[in-house]
Amino acid sequence: MKKVLVAEDDFVVSKIYQLHFQRNRIHGGFFTDGAGVIASAKLERPDLVILDCDLPGLSGQEVMRQLRQIPGCEDLPVIFVTGRATPEVVETLRDGGAREVLGKPFSPLQLIQLIQRLTTP
Repeated sequence: MKKVLVAEDDFVVSKIYQLHFQRNRIHGGFFTDGAGVIASAKLERPDLVILDCDLPGLSGQEVMRQLRQIPGCEDLPVIFVTGRATPEVVETLRDGGAREVLGKPFSPLQLIQLIQRLTTP
C-alpha cells in the first residue's frame, strides 16, 4: 500500500483527500502544517508528499527543502496543490523540485492518477 503524506490546512480539502485515498487504497498521513510531514518523514519514508504552498508556520516550499535534507528523501516525489497555480508559481515550484503542481480546485481523479504514476516503479 502506498504511503502519502499530506500537508493541507483546509479541513474540507483534507477530507476530500481522505475520502479518495480510502477509495483507492492509499495510506495517508494528514497534517495541517508542514512540521508534521517533516517529523513523519523522518520516522518512515513516504512514497510521496502532497503540499499546499500556504501553510501555517513553514511554507510548502520550505517543507520541500527540509524534506530533501532527510536521508532517503532526497528524491521523494512532491506534488503541490495550490490556489496560487499561476505560470510563475508553477515554474518556481518545479524549479525547486516539485514533480507536479495542481491548481485548486483540482480533480481528485487526476490527483489519484498522478500518485499512481509517480509511485509506480
